[in-house]
Amino acid sequence: MSDTNNEVSGPAALPKVVDGLQSAAQDVEAVTLGQLTKKIGAQGHAPLLMVVAVLMILPTGMIPGIGGALGTLIAIIGVQILLGKQGVWLPNFLARREISADTICALTQRIRPVADWLKRHMQARWNCLSESTSSLAVISVILIVTGGSLTVLGAIPIAVPLLGLPIAVFALGILGRDGVVVAIGYALFGLMAFIIWMLWRSLG
Repeated sequence: MSDTNNEVSGPAALPKVVDGLQSAAQDVEAVTLGQLTKKIGAQGHAPLLMVVAVLMILPTGMIPGIGGALGTLIAIIGVQILLGKQGVWLPNFLARREISADTICALTQRIRPVADWLKRHMQARWNCLSESTSSLAVISVILIVTGGSLTVLGAIPIAVPLLGLPIAVFALGILGRDGVVVAIGYALFGLMAFIIWMLWRSLG
């Protein structure tokens, strides 16, 4: 199993992901998840995972139907990583889901300064968390469970961005080969899972 899929990796890869996202939204009114997967997914699983997770964190993730679609895509990415498959296959009903180009452009404007800052401050370290087969397998299972759970947790709108946060951190750590960031992702996932469990109990 590998997270690389021949993509450019390391901290320098982060601005390249933003460039690819901006390119996907040029001269169009909307971008389908299929187009986004083809454009960003060609760089590997981690860049696509980061983009999808950021979309979950932003208000986009709480739009009815979008959160569930993004969750399904997260689960599919998890399966592909676990199986060591290159590329990401989407069923037609999911590939046709659209996100407005304006939303994508606004996203790139928000995350470009962050990507540039992370490029300067992240570094390759703690490879046992960012590159090892065992750690990637655990993260894959987290993605599958998290993505699948959004079909149930849709009743809690805040659940989508809460779950998107640790997933984005995982993606950053894997893409930047920074195991410290991956460790933060594990801690955040535990915290967010506890918060969502408490919210679920309060609804019951």
